[in-house]
This record gives sequence, C-alpha cells and structure tokens, in this order.
Amino acid sequence: MNLGQGPIALHRARFILRRLRNGRQSPGATQQRCHPTFMSSRHIQYPVIPPMRSHRHIHMAILVAALISPRCLAAPVSTRSGLVEGVASGVDGVTVYRGIPYAAPPVGNLRWRPPQPPAAWEGVRLCDQFGPSCPQPKMTGIYRGADGPTDEDCLYLNIWTPATSPDGRLPVLVWIHGGGLTIGSGSMRTYHGHNLAARGAVVVTINYRLGPFGFFPHPALSAESAHGVSGNYGLLDQVAALRWVQGNIEAFGGDPRHVAIFGESGGSQSVLCLMASPLSAGLFRGAIAESGTPGDGLRVLRDGTPAAGRGTGESAEEMGVRLAGKLGCTGPDVLAQLRSKTAEELLTGINPDVLPGGRGDKFNPVIDGYVLAGDPLAAFAAGEQQDVPLIIGSNGDDGNVFTDRLPIRSLTGYRVAVRTLFGTSADKVLEYFPADETNVRRVLTRLVTISAFIAPARRFARGMANVDADVHVYHFTRVSPQAAEKGLGAIHGIEIPYVFGADMIRALGPTDQALSDTMSETWIRFAATGDPSGDGLVWPPYDAGEQYIEFGDTVEVRSQLYSAECDLFDDIRNARLNERQ
Repeated sequence: MNLGQGPIALHRARFILRRLRNGRQSPGATQQRCHPTFMSSRHIQYPVIPPMRSHRHIHMAILVAALISPRCLAAPVSTRSGLVEGVASGVDGVTVYRGIPYAAPPVGNLRWRPPQPPAAWEGVRLCDQFGPSCPQPKMTGIYRGADGPTDEDCLYLNIWTPATSPDGRLPVLVWIHGGGLTIGSGSMRTYHGHNLAARGAVVVTINYRLGPFGFFPHPALSAESAHGVSGNYGLLDQVAALRWVQGNIEAFGGDPRHVAIFGESGGSQSVLCLMASPLSAGLFRGAIAESGTPGDGLRVLRDGTPAAGRGTGESAEEMGVRLAGKLGCTGPDVLAQLRSKTAEELLTGINPDVLPGGRGDKFNPVIDGYVLAGDPLAAFAAGEQQDVPLIIGSNGDDGNVFTDRLPIRSLTGYRVAVRTLFGTSADKVLEYFPADETNVRRVLTRLVTISAFIAPARRFARGMANVDADVHVYHFTRVSPQAAEKGLGAIHGIEIPYVFGADMIRALGPTDQALSDTMSETWIRFAATGDPSGDGLVWPPYDAGEQYIEFGDTVEVRSQLYSAECDLFDDIRNARLNERQ
C-alpha cells in the first residue's frame, strides 16, 4: 500500500494503524451491532451516465456486493444536541451518519428566518437514512434535481468518516452541492462520500434552503430581521452547517482546524460568497470552487445598499414584492399570507428558473450589507475575502449547461445570439470565435465556457493576489470513452465523480481511475495542508505566470489559459460597468 509522503501520509498512516488496532471501529466505538439485512438501493452510488455494455458486469458486481453487505450500527457518537448512531461498512471501515439535523426545521414561523439551533433529543438518534431534500422544482435529464422526497424540514447533513476514535484529527471536506441554488441535495448519489473518506478524510455533505425558500427577499422580512435584511437564508444555512462542523466534527475523528469547503456550480458560487462574507470568518481553512462564480447580476437588497457595478434593474426587495403579488399576497399581513402558502403553492406560483436560458425568476445571493457586505468580486479585488488558500477551476465544456437549452443550430442564429449578448462588442467576439454551419454548437459552447466560466474564475483568482494565501487554478478536459460515445465533452459537473472517487470510474479503465485517484488525493491533501502539491504532483500557485494544472488524458502544468479571450471578456465587462456608473 502506497501511503504517500508528507503530512497527509502521516494522517493516513495513523488512521490505518488505529483501525487495525481497534478492529475497524467507529469513533469512540467499543462494539458494532451488525444486522444481516439488505441495504436499500437508495444508498448505492450509480453513475450519472449509463455504463457501456462491455462494463455492465462490473457495475452488476458492485451492485450485488453493496446489496449483500451486512448492516452494522456503529457505537453512538456524542454531539451537542445528543447521541447519534451511524452505519459502519464491513469492507473498509468507513462509517456513515445520514440525516443529522444541524438546525431546527425552517417551517411555520421559521420560514424565511435565519436558521435556529436544533432541539436536543433524548436517547440515541439512529442516523441511517438521509433527511428530506429541500423543496425544489422537478427536473429530469443529466442535470436532474434531488433524489427521494422533499420537505421544508430539510436542514440535515451527512458524515462519512474512516476514523477509529475521536482523536483521529483527520482533514475535513464539506461539500456544498450545485443546482443553480434552486435544485439539488447533499444526499444525491453522485455526492456519496464513502470512497473519498476511505482515503483518509472526514467528508460532510449538507442541505441548504433553495430557490424561493432560500433566497427570497421582501421589505416585510427585512423589517422583522434583527439586522434589517432578508434574502440570504440559504447562505445562512451554509454558515450554520459550518458552525455545527466546528462544534461537533472532532467527535467524528475530524480536525476542526483543517476544514476545507468545496462545491460545484451553484455550490462553487456559494464557496466564493462564503469567502467574501464576514460571517464565515474562522469556519474553514481552505476553499475549492469548481465551475461557478457569483455573477455581476446579484441584486442589492434595496437602494442605498453598497454594491459594485449595480445595474438599473429592480432591487431584491422590489423583486420580492412583485413575486408576492403573483401569489396574491399583499397588505399589512403579507408575511402571514406568504407563510400560509404550501411549498407546492410557492414553487408553482413563483415558478423559479432552474438552469440558465429560462424565462423564470432566478434566485441568487443578495448584496445586503450583512451576509454580503458588497459585491463578492469587489471584495476579492479589495483583499476583503477570507485569507485562506483557494483552488478554483473550470471544465473544458462547462458552457453546455447554457447551450443545451438554446435552440441555436444555424450560423445565422449564432450571429444573432452573439449580437444580442454582446451588443457593440459583437464584431470583436465573432472575430475571436468564428463559426460555420458545421461547428456552430461547438463554437458556441466554447464561447460560453470561456465567457461565463473561465474568464470569471480568472478574475477571482487574480483577486487572491490581495491576500497572503495562495490560489491554484485547474482546467478539467478529460473525456472518457463512455462520455465520448454519447457525444459529450468535458461537460459541466463531469469532474465530480472523479473528485469523489465514484464507483462508476472503475468501469472506465485505468486512465480514468488514475485521474480520479490523483484528484481525490489532491483535494484531501489540500484540506490537510492548504497545499495541493505532493505525491509527485507539482501544482504551482497562480501568479504572474498564470500557471494552472490541466486534468486531462494526462496531468500537466500549463500557463495562460485562454488568456487573450479572457482579456477580451474583461474589457467588455469593464466597459459595461463604466456605462452603469
């Protein structure tokens, strides 16, 4: 067994030796209770993309092995709210605690209020089932929503730990799921932390309020708030979950001094907002942002709230009044009316847009002067973000999350779209991104990938020059044979199973397995040390040379990722901001 070198190897060696000494017991355990029952299929990790025919036998073997594994209840662990009991694996010693409440149910009068501490409980709480996902629109397809039931009582987290005692002091990775802040869940099969934890980390996944439940502003809500603000309940949930981790994770073998947050898409946007928020100070020591940044379109709470580059659109509170009106809720008792609506009535009446390109209202963080003192990118530019190391990156075809929804198939349609999006700068954009009838979709995806993902990520990376901590940039370009067979590139979110070491990767062959091993180990090493380099990987900080790592068919250090194109989109952005002022 290769344990690697350096601090992360020391962590791994300690927990392996302790596991062997203690007979693979869970934190603080003296005995496990095993039940020879079948596992529910909801706890099995399935691939996002159906397997190729030649690999079905591999997936069947994984499925059968999971189904016949014994169900072992680990010894109770003490949290500040009470004792919890998880399920221990009989294979590699990882124990999972599903559905631990980190806050009180945000229902009734607690709807659209900051999260409150969970109520204490008597006895031992069995944490063998995931909690409900937060309410969200129904979605199908590759960017689908949550698995299983939804309910407003959804503020739960899940923990996977390989630790054998509370003094394990393992690095902690806290996952913030994506989904445009409108769909998704911490319990989705793609995010199961078993394989990542087996490498020597404590993995935590969280739910947080979404869409009109998590990011709904209104003047009446601001008036009842102690801080005079509303609209950032989803971010406040994330802060509450991180505070819970600081207060409890040591009992699960985690080290509260070595917590890294990581997220993708809307989760990545959340990671960067948390870095920019004064409320998150001291809650994490590293951050990883995968394919997502807060855009320039974040609404300010009301006129007079500090913001950089505010446009001429409606304020967040004005949006809330408009949406409440759509639901027939007005007058002095508007909050009572709104809180009397069912979750389904809110989702149906407000009709939140899930993915880019739709016609519904989009729910995003609000620049309120409290959770977000100002525009997140402006905070980075001023050196006001949390001074912790950052990994930030993108995928080669991230733009597909936009372009898959656009009915653009012809060269004429492409040119019209570019002129609509970029106005007087369209000719310059078309010069950089020429297309013909044979490659319109490919060029459009490349344009959107660079303008909406790579260039914004570069702005945040450059903002890290204003603090002491390092920033490391990556670009993921690997296209597995399975994805290529289906005509998919390095699409939005495709790096996630590589990071989590998902079972589906085993079926893709040695190249993909090696890449997954590298990414999993690197993310854990970053959580443990703040530096992703090690075990033969040299990942230089992103400095004046703008070096980055490409995770592709091979892992290589490169520089100047689409530098000229990013300069173009920076110039366009700056010109627009100047016009607004």
